[in-house]
Amino acid sequence: MILRSRARTAVLSMVTMLALGTAFGAAPAEASSACPAAPDGSSAAKARGWGAPVWCAEFEDEYLDSSDWVFYDTPGHAGKGRRTSKELYLGNGALYLHGLADGTTAGLGARHAQSYGRWETRIRLYRGAGAYRPMALLWPNGGGGGEYSATREEIDFMGVYNDPHRQRADFFLETPKGGHELGYADVDMTTWHTYAVENSPAGVVGYLDGREWFRSSHSTRSPMSLCLQLDWFPGEGSNGEAWMEVDWVRIYPMKADG
Repeated sequence: MILRSRARTAVLSMVTMLALGTAFGAAPAEASSACPAAPDGSSAAKARGWGAPVWCAEFEDEYLDSSDWVFYDTPGHAGKGRRTSKELYLGNGALYLHGLADGTTAGLGARHAQSYGRWETRIRLYRGAGAYRPMALLWPNGGGGGEYSATREEIDFMGVYNDPHRQRADFFLETPKGGHELGYADVDMTTWHTYAVENSPAGVVGYLDGREWFRSSHSTRSPMSLCLQLDWFPGEGSNGEAWMEVDWVRIYPMKADG
């Protein structure tokens, strides 16, 4: 069990409206495994009738459990910067990923993997360095700490590329058979939105606030883990710090036949 033992009470001016909690004490022995019976009204799960999740993270506890999460402790993308759990914060029922101007940043992956299924998360971003890419993605089991997928499989169902104002959501799909496929939506990502993805033998579908915004006839086949990352790409956008706030994560099952 890993304790995320601090949450900033004063951060950069761009996020001074956040009332983060005070420093946390010792972690309790157990985390609650119960998931809310009903998802948010804007979620794909409610709009599409996905039923009950098999696993969720609500970030209401005072720690992150290493039995549920892989915490990145690796060099950053292309060997630049550093991924570390020291830039993960908890407060006000949310998880915060922080990136420093020198490329010290956060990333983690859920240990709950499945080949076919549905994944959804509720995220709010803050204006910040264009060199930072906030990401919610599916990666072959084990987390997205590596730079490249060993199986050439990846689904970025919420990404931002060189957009310091966080006004465009990008979708990226890579499969061995389908190569690279891209999609995007113009949306103010500095307000709360739900981002979801469905992966089945019939293909991949992406949802933004319950509405379809990406579709492909290709899909991944390996067991995939949901990852949350704030990746640093120096030289590919403005410099500085960045924040990413995650309200919850939910994983839904799906039969192999879809």
